[in-house]
Amino acid sequence: MLQSLKETTKSSIIYGFGNLSIKLIGLILFPIYTKELSLTEYGILGILEVSSQLFIAFFGMNLFSAFFRYYWDNEFRDKQKAIFYNVLITVLFCTGLMFIITIPLAKNISGLLFDSDRYRYLVILMIISSGIQIVNIIPGSLIRLQEKPTLYSVANIIKLIITLVLTIYFILYLGRGLEGIYEAQIIGHAAYSVFLLRFIVKNLQLKYDKHIIKAILVFSFPLVFSSVSGILINITDRYCLKFLTDLSDVGLYSAGYKIANVITFIVGAGQLAITPMIYKKLNDPDNKRFYSKIMTYFTYVVMIMVLGLSVFGKEVIKVLSQNADYWDSYKIIPIISYSATFGMLSYMSITGLSIIKKTKIIATITVLISILNLGLNILLIPFFHSVGAAVATLMTQFIYFVSVYYFSQKHYFIPYEVGKIVKMILTGLAIILIAILVNDLNLFLRLLIKTTLIASYPFLLYLLNFYDKVELERIKGAWNKWKNPRDFIKNISGF
Repeated sequence: MLQSLKETTKSSIIYGFGNLSIKLIGLILFPIYTKELSLTEYGILGILEVSSQLFIAFFGMNLFSAFFRYYWDNEFRDKQKAIFYNVLITVLFCTGLMFIITIPLAKNISGLLFDSDRYRYLVILMIISSGIQIVNIIPGSLIRLQEKPTLYSVANIIKLIITLVLTIYFILYLGRGLEGIYEAQIIGHAAYSVFLLRFIVKNLQLKYDKHIIKAILVFSFPLVFSSVSGILINITDRYCLKFLTDLSDVGLYSAGYKIANVITFIVGAGQLAITPMIYKKLNDPDNKRFYSKIMTYFTYVVMIMVLGLSVFGKEVIKVLSQNADYWDSYKIIPIISYSATFGMLSYMSITGLSIIKKTKIIATITVLISILNLGLNILLIPFFHSVGAAVATLMTQFIYFVSVYYFSQKHYFIPYEVGKIVKMILTGLAIILIAILVNDLNLFLRLLIKTTLIASYPFLLYLLNFYDKVELERIKGAWNKWKNPRDFIKNISGF
């Protein structure tokens, strides 16, 4: 099992560079966005971003999940190239259908979202960008299934550079504003497709197979509702803010959300590496212990990131944005960061239900939770505005995790280390609450206290008997190996 954990860690780091490229676009450009865009315009961008997620979830039909499920299935192991081809043509059909249905309605969508048809062209750009992303998900999934993290990272870094350079050029030099952001995205996503074209052709077997299509559609169809509902859980907050308050509140919320979204870099990198490994280890005797340890270590890494962003949220916002209108968004960061943590735990908990193909249970839970999320947003936003939306998201993600965990354990028990996870979450919460209390101190003293608080995290867990004996031995060995900076290059090469 240790070797599997090492492989997963290495893949997560390499995938992380690729996934980082996607997240870096929003972070690197954050100072430019907050300087060139008003809170209202940033709110429009936030609404378009979540609308794009909704289009991708609905028209993408979660086919990549079926692709993952059946690629290593013994029944289809000799038809992997045919599976890729059939999934790809299905996705292309769905994308074409999306264009035919939604582009003619762009004017109406603009009116619905922004009470004006002046953003029709912007909506069309968002739809085109979403369509290319839907198609790109499938070759990206194949790269992960074949465990080619370097190719994944290179492709995404190329997309990052092109998108980044063009966005800066379009906004700062051509004054294209919001339109320039999406025009750069479209070109970046198209470049990603072109770069992977040879890889795609190499892995195609041009053979239409009704049996494969039927299998993936039967698996995926219930997940369409689950996927759309899952996206709604994450985006209802911005829609509700728009309709219950105004776009400036959406902008403030989106700014805090964008910073906290860095957590999804760690989560996404881990998921990219873990998902193929989960299905490859289906028949291994130690698979359940592997799943359990992955959740524990995954939570540990994510909580370190949560602490860093949450404790230093106020300072991060002020460094990244010269516009004081955005500064209050730091209040959103700890809440959304914890929401992302529970989202990660939900993803890990769902493993059992995915393995035994209980997708209908996943779909039912997700639909019900999305309805709950809508109710919480409607209840809290009128009183607490953007903070209310963040709290609604946190409550929703927590309830979703508990629900998924219960049913997954009921049908496919995995001995997760729940006690350790609770210790990590509560210890982190205590540190964040203390950090909030010192936010009004002078900068030097504030930074000193906050840094001490974060550094104390692993030691506080030690006092709570968090670490197993073998884990303490591994930590000691790692310290002895890495404590000398002169050995860093050698150690990295060996790793």
